Amino acid sequence: QQATWNRIKYYIFLQIKLLTKKLSLMKKIFTLVAAAMMAVCANAQTTEWNFSEWEAKEFKQTETKDGLTVYSGTDASGKAATVIIDANNKTWNDITYSQRLKLGGTGSFDETGTPCSRILAFDVNGDCKIEVLLTTSNKTDDRVLIVDMNANGTKTEVTKVPCTANEVDCKTIEYKGEAGTIYLYSESGGINIYDIKYTPESSTGIYDITKDNVDANAPVYNLAGQRVSKETKGILIQNGKKFINK
Repeated sequence: QQATWNRIKYYIFLQIKLLTKKLSLMKKIFTLVAAAMMAVCANAQTTEWNFSEWEAKEFKQTETKDGLTVYSGTDASGKAATVIIDANNKTWNDITYSQRLKLGGTGSFDETGTPCSRILAFDVNGDCKIEVLLTTSNKTDDRVLIVDMNANGTKTEVTKVPCTANEVDCKTIEYKGEAGTIYLYSESGGINIYDIKYTPESSTGIYDITKDNVDANAPVYNLAGQRVSKETKGILIQNGKKFINK
């Protein structure tokens, strides 16, 4: 009987040990899933075009990169009207930008309403928030950024966004309407753009270009959701915002 009881106790011990290993494995899997979900929130739900990450160049013709179309080349009258990305350092909300996209002048459409030059375009699925970090190209003259929507072939104005001369600012546009293509362009004169974000209304993306709730000592994460030091090189996330640490 004692031998039988010892075998039972040993069997119970083995089962407990096996269960402990399973729980430890489940905990690791849960941690990996949580990190993956955090990375998805940071990257998939909000689409961002940070021009510091683009190649510095003059667009000789219309090009599309990562879902953003840059209309460039010649205007409706056939005159040269290009868009340029070049070096320019600006800091906004603790994020340093090293390049800007220069619209260089007024956006141009042909007689049918088709974009020709100095226009940025991207598709949206409906209600969304659009954030544009920008400034004027002139230190003394204010500018106006026009936001249009092309839905089912019909172009309508969404809003006009005032840009104060020589002042970097983040402008937020709350679009309410059907799916289509958003156009961004200058009403008159040059506008420099550093960053654009598009967030669908149903999204819960963690990045936001605002001055609110900034904590300089907040934890820093990489794109995999892993906590790292602020000295880590690459694209990092702090206070729900992405920044480049070179």
